Amino acid sequence: MPKNKRRRFPIPDWIQFYLEQNAGRVPIWQFPPISKMEGGIQFVPLTFRNRHDFLDLFEKDDDPWVDKRFKNAESMYEYVCIIRMISPYSFKRGGHDWLVYREGDCIGIVHAFDFSKESGEYTQRQCSIGYAFGASVRGSGIPQKVVRHLQDYLFTKWNRLYLTACVERENARSIRFLRGLGYVERPPKEPDPSEPDEGTSDIVCLDLFRSKRTQNKIHADWVASAKRYAAWRATWVKQADGSYQIPPFYDE
Repeated sequence: MPKNKRRRFPIPDWIQFYLEQNAGRVPIWQFPPISKMEGGIQFVPLTFRNRHDFLDLFEKDDDPWVDKRFKNAESMYEYVCIIRMISPYSFKRGGHDWLVYREGDCIGIVHAFDFSKESGEYTQRQCSIGYAFGASVRGSGIPQKVVRHLQDYLFTKWNRLYLTACVERENARSIRFLRGLGYVERPPKEPDPSEPDEGTSDIVCLDLFRSKRTQNKIHADWVASAKRYAAWRATWVKQADGSYQIPPFYDE
């Protein structure tokens, strides 16, 4: 391994700010271990030390859908800074990353993020997930088993009602992967007349619900919420200068 992979890189000023702000604080988010799986598969929290295993896995991977940060030593170092120094203390964007090992070899990574303490419609009962797996296990069925194990952990240990995964629309392989796990594409939002250039998003968000009953309840609440928003949006009055006079929004 080239020496520059193991050297420390300067911490960007914006990360340094959070590092100083969080010094001495108790993390808001503390994640219990994920249990081991059959076949010698285990989940190890991402650290500055084991990031080299992850970088070795993806640095020369030509898969266009692997995050570019995972292919460069300096950007990977910055990514770990965020995961270790910022995410545990974020009131709205908590999260954690685990490297996935099989018989001692790193085969990928899984993410759980967007944990929030905010009040609001299901804000504290959902989170997002992400994943990336090395070429040696793609198409083997192992990634599906690993992600299912992560899902069980989030539904049971964290009592989540639903999980969300967002991928680029052109990433057909990942969309098929998620649909195979039971994820369903989120219903599109009603077009906003104040955003006439708003077209089809390049990102597809898919959700996995803890149960069919939960899915039906949340979808019904989303529809009701969208109707309340539409009714409120209809009360906006466009001014001569192009701005809008906006009345208060009372979401009962």
